[in-house]
Amino acid sequence: METSHDDGYGYDDDLAAGSHPPSRSSRSRSRSKTLVRAAKRRRAAACAHQDADARVHDGEHTTTTTTTTNEKNSIVLPRTSAPWFSRTLRVDEETPFEVYYKRQHIVREEEWAEFLRYLRTPLPVTFRMNRMASRREEVKQALDASRTFLQNARETRDDRGRVIPPPTRLAWCDGWQLGVDKMSLKFSRNPMLRDLQRWLVKTNNTGVLTRQAVDSMVPAAILQIEPHHRVLDLCASPGSKTTQALEALNANGAEGSASGCVIANDINPMRCYFLVRRCSALGNATANLMVTTHQAQWYPNVNVPVSDEVNAESGGRYPEGSYDRIICDVPCSGDGTLRKNPQIWSEWKPEFAMTLHKLQLHIAQRGAALLKVGGYMVYSTCSFNPVENEAVVAELIKRCGGAIEIVDASDRVPELLRRPGLSTWRVVTMVEGDVVEYPKYEDSQKPSVPIGLKRKFAKSMWPQEQEAPKDAPPPQSRVGVLGKRIMRGPSAASKSTGLEHCMRLVPHLQDMGGFFAVLLKKVAPIPGPKTATNNDKADAHSGYSRTAPKHSYSKVSIKLVKSLAKDFGLGEDFSKSIAKNLFSRSEQDKSVVYIADGVKDHCIDSIGAERMKCVWSGVKIWEKSERDNFYMLTQDGMQIIEPFITKRRVELSRSELKSVLNTLGREVPLETFAPATRHAIRALAPGSLVVSLKGGNRNLKLPIVINYTDNDALKLIWRYRKGLEQAPKVKIKSLLMALDGI
Repeated sequence: METSHDDGYGYDDDLAAGSHPPSRSSRSRSRSKTLVRAAKRRRAAACAHQDADARVHDGEHTTTTTTTTNEKNSIVLPRTSAPWFSRTLRVDEETPFEVYYKRQHIVREEEWAEFLRYLRTPLPVTFRMNRMASRREEVKQALDASRTFLQNARETRDDRGRVIPPPTRLAWCDGWQLGVDKMSLKFSRNPMLRDLQRWLVKTNNTGVLTRQAVDSMVPAAILQIEPHHRVLDLCASPGSKTTQALEALNANGAEGSASGCVIANDINPMRCYFLVRRCSALGNATANLMVTTHQAQWYPNVNVPVSDEVNAESGGRYPEGSYDRIICDVPCSGDGTLRKNPQIWSEWKPEFAMTLHKLQLHIAQRGAALLKVGGYMVYSTCSFNPVENEAVVAELIKRCGGAIEIVDASDRVPELLRRPGLSTWRVVTMVEGDVVEYPKYEDSQKPSVPIGLKRKFAKSMWPQEQEAPKDAPPPQSRVGVLGKRIMRGPSAASKSTGLEHCMRLVPHLQDMGGFFAVLLKKVAPIPGPKTATNNDKADAHSGYSRTAPKHSYSKVSIKLVKSLAKDFGLGEDFSKSIAKNLFSRSEQDKSVVYIADGVKDHCIDSIGAERMKCVWSGVKIWEKSERDNFYMLTQDGMQIIEPFITKRRVELSRSELKSVLNTLGREVPLETFAPATRHAIRALAPGSLVVSLKGGNRNLKLPIVINYTDNDALKLIWRYRKGLEQAPKVKIKSLLMALDGI
């Protein structure tokens, strides 16, 4: 996507803030530490200077008359991690953003000042707790640990001495909204706020919570995803909506046991791997996930065979859809993110929205084509602009010929305050300060309009005609499964297409960012032009050769599966339920991945699966250790196959288990263990061991995997993705504390 608006809080920066400093015993690092501390002092001094400059905005007085005069003529914008833009706006000059949206009437006139005031303040930190059944105990423990922060009755002040509003519970998404913004929390000297920042980083790494803007939680919330659904996130990165969909899919039962799947797509492979990192915190729930890289407007339909004739929907021309739920969060101009990206104030132009309008419409059309009849899709942007929002929705309904309806989803999240969608808007450009309005499309194509600007316009940017044809039937209204009313009738006025049921989220209503979302239902196959003739088909396919996918998953060799099953004593039940779902991405079978049935059936076994460019999927069960020359069982993979393992099981005493846990990544010589333990382990070949506690696991999070190496030693290895370094440390620390309590 063009803007990473669904993750509002600088994920990488937060991880860095939670990392541990280097050891003082390292002389080679002492100079680096000194430089880092000096840089922090300079930043703190600069922030203090900026805070002093901002006091005029807060009603405080300065001592210098000249400075006071200058500050009264300016508005200070929030601090961000991007220091290269101007943080001040002149009071006596309207920005292009203000001029444009005043004309659009996106809020009532009496609300305009309050709307701007909120846009110029930083966005508060928000997060939601994990709703998966497997994480309920961890969520409870995390909330108990955070009681000091989230249920604090004492008055708390920030570094400027201002009172911080208490946290607000968001019941509809099981989330919280804090009374402090990201930058203030990250660099605060208040001990309680520093503890809160560390708690957020730790729990975010372990998948217990996800930091996500309130507005971006809306699409997945109103889709009402269930465990059996096939879900497509067309423009997924950085992935917070994808994690929300995965959690809904695994809300009941064990991780990865859902019969449905989530397909997360992004055009950029590098952003796909960032998405993978976000989703990896959810553990074995990723067995239900497939990450792909395609242009969203050309996303393949796996129901279409690679070479055979296409089977069209009954009553339509296009192939049958594949998905029950689709999140269509399209690339946008992103002006709804002004509170966390204040540089937009100086960069914003209405032409940004015009440039993206056609792409947004094409992606929405593709989403509608991929949707099953009876399925639901959310179209959303983080923009206030009706050219990107209502204009796209109105044209989509028109082009789908009655197959798509707008659903009034206000009863899905009744606690969420919103404004209705617009029925009229204006198409305006601002070139070199000149505001030009084009009442009709024909006005934009006059000879006086520059040729480059002409090409940016499309007829679909203007509101639909307000008067319906005299012979047109009246718009129909009926009750829908997911909403109060469903409006249909694309030939009628914009009011009859239900644009007023679109959701416009504006900052001053509930202290959030700007967002647009609409729930759409596919009620019939999409009609198309008359069936093409044989000559048309021949012309369409002439000279076209399909490119092979860049990434694919293939079955693990039967020989390797039998070898692993023999080593770990995996019986017939394993062969029936797990072995058929083991895949690898390399011919050498460097790793063995478990992919759940929902993903396997849709992305690997379907008739058009070869079209999909798969980047990543599933849970890694084994990976080949070149140094130790055996297949190493992973910690997450062990949880999936543990019920079937009958061999290579070992019990350690409490002290022995603690000695291994305290030496993560280092070998512990077997000579330090009891004779009975040494004898039991040496009877086995080097490889992974499934280790439990002697006398029973006593509700501890056991067993775990410990490797027996060729050096006659035990070694604990806990794999993690970059950015999730805290996850294994937190789990080991929790296990050590539980062992101490025995």
